[in-house]
Amino acid sequence: MKRRPTKREALVGGISLAITVTLCIFIIQHRGYLEHIARYGYIGCFITNILASGTIAMPGLGMIITFTLGGVLNPAIVGAVAGIGEAVGAVTAYFTGYSGRGLFRDSNNSLYLRFNDMLHRHGSKGVFFMASIINPFYYPFALFMGMIRFGFLRFFLATWAGRTIKNMVLAYLGYFGLRSVLQWLGLSF
Repeated sequence: MKRRPTKREALVGGISLAITVTLCIFIIQHRGYLEHIARYGYIGCFITNILASGTIAMPGLGMIITFTLGGVLNPAIVGAVAGIGEAVGAVTAYFTGYSGRGLFRDSNNSLYLRFNDMLHRHGSKGVFFMASIINPFYYPFALFMGMIRFGFLRFFLATWAGRTIKNMVLAYLGYFGLRSVLQWLGLSF
């Protein structure tokens, strides 16, 4: 028998879903404006990465901004700011999944129970791994982690650590790669 979500779960999920839909609409309508946000340096990097990670409407834009800003600003700070921005954005997906717990599972399914148990025991490693690589599946993964009620603090910290490492690598690739190209063109900073 499937369990209906509680009022709290429905409220949290509804708010998260409304934020996600609003951000998607904003991004689609103002895509050119987001490139101007990146001109604000570290703050622009932070905002862009929140939006990129909190929705599925702009895949890859956060990585492009992080790479580019890593080439013109301090790459360590760019990577750290982008990492925290992506972790904050992933919270939206987590809480959207949090509200859908009772909608997509049968609590008596033994395969589900074993998978759920495994994720609760080793989930931090899985979240860290998924967050530290470039992949298009992190948003649905974050939804699922919310659905199984994986600990929020564990989820956030593992996401933050993984996304920071990923963005540090991107920022330093931008620093060394973009600087080399600009120097080759005679445009040094």
